[in-house]
Amino acid sequence: MLAIFLKDLRLLLRDAAALWLSCLAPIAMISVITLARYETEAPNPLLPVVDNDAGPVAGAFIELLGKHAEVTRVDQPAAEHLVRDLNRTAAAIIFPEGLSKRYLQGRPSEVTLLTDPAQAIGLNTVRALLLVMDRDAAELADPLHEDLLVYREQNLTGVQLSPKSREQNIPGFTIMFVLLAVVFGTASAMHDEHNWGTLTRLRTAPAGFARLLAGKVGVRFAFGFVQALVLLLWGRWVFGVSLGSSPSALLLLTAAIAFASAALGLLVAALAATREQTLPLSLAIVLALSALGGLWWPIAMVPHWLRVLGQCFFPTWAMYGMSDLILRDRGFSSVLVPVAVTAGQGLLAMLIGSRVFTRRSEARRAIAAGQRAQPPEPGGVPA
Repeated sequence: MLAIFLKDLRLLLRDAAALWLSCLAPIAMISVITLARYETEAPNPLLPVVDNDAGPVAGAFIELLGKHAEVTRVDQPAAEHLVRDLNRTAAAIIFPEGLSKRYLQGRPSEVTLLTDPAQAIGLNTVRALLLVMDRDAAELADPLHEDLLVYREQNLTGVQLSPKSREQNIPGFTIMFVLLAVVFGTASAMHDEHNWGTLTRLRTAPAGFARLLAGKVGVRFAFGFVQALVLLLWGRWVFGVSLGSSPSALLLLTAAIAFASAALGLLVAALAATREQTLPLSLAIVLALSALGGLWWPIAMVPHWLRVLGQCFFPTWAMYGMSDLILRDRGFSSVLVPVAVTAGQGLLAMLIGSRVFTRRSEARRAIAAGQRAQPPEPGGVPA
């Protein structure tokens, strides 16, 4: 037993880089998740306000809201543009004309909230701000009373006033599991081909190495595409999650995600020197991208600087596309930018990965050929 233990220990120590990656990858993952999930102080949310009243009561409300939010006065078209088109904020408030006069007369008024329910956390924050505003008004002995305010929510980005958390979780976890399976599967398969010696024979095949490489990546693309559709359809049939109103947009976005995942796997194969290194490297990259891209939680929960960083990577844009289709019920045009970014980054990863993997493979083959050609030492055996 001791001999087997020592033999396996020597095998582990032979690949020092894999051991370092096994330690550093969890450290990097824990650091990214901690930074993404927690921050010391949340910034005040942006809150557009349309003041059609321009009276003292609406002014008092705006002043109280400004203590807890970044209030900006805009007209109604600008407020709708911020909420519906740019998704910069979860809600905007419209104070109606004649609000102050009706309050002073003790008559109720209807305050409209223009909402983007896809940003559920931000929308709940705005609702909480209205409660805080009423409390602050009472503390100031303001003549405003809660029963004189009637709030009406107008959804600008879909038909659901309160999307369920599963409509965030199922698309996010679908993208993550596709990344895990396809990235590691592609990377490990490329190293298996090299270790088995089949890659050398494939390089000399008449079809050419580039076509053969595209074929191998294509298999992983097809697997990821089918896996993503199965997971999304399972969410639809079992949990009732909407898949949007445009099947063609969903298929196009899913295909882009599968392609980019396969290309990322090729890049991981190029970066990993051995097959043992592909697992910790794949896990570190996929889990870090999942935390940055809002695959585990709404992207609004991530600190602003990490949201900016996350937009440099395709999983974030893939989740943007899924949110527009599923949570906001948008059409084909809404996924064009996410698909372009995802497919473009996939193409870039494929070009870099294929070139680096080819060069490293040629270098290893040259080293092996040199070792076979080395003449035997006098009185010894061939090297």
